[in-house]
Amino acid sequence: MPVRYSPSTGFFYPVNIEYQDIPSDVFEVSEADHLAAHTVRASGGSFKFVKGTLRTTPPPAIPYSQVCALYLDTVRARRDAILNRLAGIGFAAMANGDADTVRAITAARACLLDITICPTVAAAQDMATLQAAVSAEFVRIAATLSDEARRAFDDAGSIQ
Repeated sequence: MPVRYSPSTGFFYPVNIEYQDIPSDVFEVSEADHLAAHTVRASGGSFKFVKGTLRTTPPPAIPYSQVCALYLDTVRARRDAILNRLAGIGFAAMANGDADTVRAITAARACLLDITICPTVAAAQDMATLQAAVSAEFVRIAATLSDEARRAFDDAGSIQ
């Protein structure tokens, strides 16, 4: 069903609804243009009609710094789950007098605390590089641990 659009109000007016006051600049647009305009507007973009033809402008790209910050928040959450699990394993190792495991877990925990600021992660300039750097750091840190301690990384979804 076609609708009408008013550039002055920025609203669409379905033809099956009667309005008391309808702007004088309304014109009819197709259902496809109506749907496309709503879709681009909902995603943060904009639209306008130029001589009856729909012109859309996609939403601006989200700056890398914002995307990076959101991603690193998820990394910190995974890291915290691993840290908690390693703490339990470390306490058990300490109680059993396993000094080698305690040292390995202590070193791994220190690396995990710095995972979001380590040189390879800090040097990333795009999401693909950042994700690869974080993944490589998780793998590198996990490789220094026993199988039991490495499961903390698997359980947190940090090792694929």
